[in-house]
Amino acid sequence: MTETTAQAAQEQPTVYTAYEIDFMLSLRPTENGEVTREQVGLRSAPEEAREFVTAAVTSGLRARGKVERTEDGQWLLAEEGQVIATALTAADRWMGVALAEGDAMRMAFIIKAAEAVIMLTQDELDSFMVTAMTDPAQVPGAVNDIVSAFLAGGNQRTVSLRRTEMATKDQPVPMMFHVEEDGSWKIGHLPLDEEGILSVSDVTSEGVLTAVTALWEEGRSEAP
Repeated sequence: MTETTAQAAQEQPTVYTAYEIDFMLSLRPTENGEVTREQVGLRSAPEEAREFVTAAVTSGLRARGKVERTEDGQWLLAEEGQVIATALTAADRWMGVALAEGDAMRMAFIIKAAEAVIMLTQDELDSFMVTAMTDPAQVPGAVNDIVSAFLAGGNQRTVSLRRTEMATKDQPVPMMFHVEEDGSWKIGHLPLDEEGILSVSDVTSEGVLTAVTALWEEGRSEAP
């Protein structure tokens, strides 16, 4: 492989299917991993198809150099897979990001395990591009860039955020941003009203980062 080819290969994004991520989680079952599975919305293959799906998944991962099999029949993740699986199974904080325009929706998930952070970005309906961040402090800026760029792209767009902490996993903290028909930006935040709907306030593009930072770092859903 030439230096140019090797460099191009390194720049290719890492993409895993939902079944491949589910398989990585299954190699090291943990409570945190189960929460990750719930947060990302992963579903295992139906019982009647599980053996076939597992064989296809392991075959594909092995062909791509993502796993290897030991002499006693155990599956071992390669270095990249170990890093990803460790974050998925030891996660302590999650943030889901849903970008919606009409009936079209794209999802991203930020998963933090101590100082390690990875982002799963929906590539196709059943696959995710996986990228790593070097510091949890980078998350608010990265989410702000995604939210602001999407909202600036047109009216009637909505971004929904959901932050979950392991200690309070049954009480996710929601937040929402929306562009009205007249181009004004709104933020949906706690508290909920009597009908269970988020409170709504005006927000500027500059206020998005402030609100996202408070949500990610402190679990506060409020107008900036």
